[in-house]
Amino acid sequence: MRLYLFVASVVILGLAVPSGTMAQVNRRDFVGLWQAIDSLDGSTQLLSITCSSKQDCDVRLNDTAFTDACPDQIGFARGEGSIQGRELSVVLTLTCTTPDGPSAPLMQLNKFVLESNGTLTNINDDPGPVANVFHRISK
Repeated sequence: MRLYLFVASVVILGLAVPSGTMAQVNRRDFVGLWQAIDSLDGSTQLLSITCSSKQDCDVRLNDTAFTDACPDQIGFARGEGSIQGRELSVVLTLTCTTPDGPSAPLMQLNKFVLESNGTLTNINDDPGPVANVFHRISK
């Protein structure tokens, strides 16, 4: 009888607690250092997100090979974005490093979606077959 009451209590309490997909998202859920493997070329990407007390977030992206935009070069992207629900939208300005110095900057709108499993998906990244999925490696 006690076992049935315990199981019933756990089931009832489980229904009362909101699931991860229904939980409220805030800026702290995006803040941190994130890492991904680029699905297009296999390069390593590091994404740093910091957010101020305002709505804006500072986003910095390092990639060991921006294959399409910076052929055979390393690139660095930086921008300021805002969060709406589970989505961070940011216009990133990409600068390629060349032997002659930095290239002229390129700009692109990027959208990162915070998934229910805690990863960030760049839904409009390189035209690769699969979107890049970032895993948080540090808060």
